[in-house]
Amino acid sequence: PEAELVLFRIAQEALRNIRKHSQATEALVRIEFNSDRVKLTITDNGTGFELPEMLGDLAGKGKLGLIGMKERVRLLDGTFSVESKLNQGTKVAVEIRI
Repeated sequence: PEAELVLFRIAQEALRNIRKHSQATEALVRIEFNSDRVKLTITDNGTGFELPEMLGDLAGKGKLGLIGMKERVRLLDGTFSVESKLNQGTKVAVEIRI
């Protein structure tokens, strides 16, 4: 149940960010299960953004959404990644052991 809630909250925040910031016309949420892991990927075709070298640098700019996602995943000993390119969209990926 804890992993389910974390994945739901991350998807919710990622989709909120897409709606608020990306000007995307498409968003895709994909969930993949295997015997001991679940992977959640959210991608969009929006404006993208320039990632700082460390996600923690976003806190100084008041951008806490991605940091919150990363922290939720860290508490479950999972992996979290963000890829974004200007005018090419963004991809958020989470993998958690179940």
